[in-house]
Amino acid sequence: MIEDGQHYNHLKRMIGDNITNFMLTKSLRELEADGLITRHDDHQVPPSVTYHLTSLGKDLAMTMNQLFDWGQELYSKKEKMVEH
Repeated sequence: MIEDGQHYNHLKRMIGDNITNFMLTKSLRELEADGLITRHDDHQVPPSVTYHLTSLGKDLAMTMNQLFDWGQELYSKKEKMVEH
């Protein structure tokens, strides 16, 4: 699971070059509006903003991880069936 309290640039590096600043900012604002993350501005120079998962966001992340694990298990079972 992703650590809580990520800076914008760290999120951008984790996602990679496949997202523009515009789209990342838009996505973060939508996640915030949906109550999945909070944005914390330290009001410093240079700016220091961190994004934190809310309880709802943590619940969703846990559910998505479980769904991923289920999918991996299903894929492994299908691969074993093909081998036989």
